[in-house]
Amino acid sequence: MNRRRGSANRTRRLLRRGVTVEAMALLTLGTALQRWVPMPRWSRLLGRPGSVPEGWANTRQRALPQRAATPVERRVALAVRAGGRRLPWNPTCLAEAIAGQTLLRQFGQPGVVVIGLRATDEGPWDAHAWLLGRRGALTGGPAAQGFTATTVFEVPTGPTARELVAT
Repeated sequence: MNRRRGSANRTRRLLRRGVTVEAMALLTLGTALQRWVPMPRWSRLLGRPGSVPEGWANTRQRALPQRAATPVERRVALAVRAGGRRLPWNPTCLAEAIAGQTLLRQFGQPGVVVIGLRATDEGPWDAHAWLLGRRGALTGGPAAQGFTATTVFEVPTGPTARELVAT
């Protein structure tokens, strides 16, 4: 009996490591795409552009809680964070959103990617991306504070931004 339990724990650890390694590969891909390929050529990885819900328009975002609604969302959020810590550079928020959304889509539970802007005193706008699951942010949530959502990317089989506002 103990032997079976030990084997199951090893299997779970290997699966977690596998998702983390995949997240690392996707973070690397997201970083490369962001740096060298124009966004219109790869933005479909995030989903289809959707409309920003009325409640979000012209509203500065509060810090979003990092909260997963399902075990899959939790596993993906943890894998993206763990994968980012293991890379020799710090992945951008957009690379994290790409990796997280790609993993969620593979597990059949896509989220909504939000891109927001914030004015700065120095001139150019700051941009930030975060990935929303069914109950909260999976990536980029705490750093979303002060940003105004300008674009959302939704997957046809997943929730819409409007649905996530209601939950």
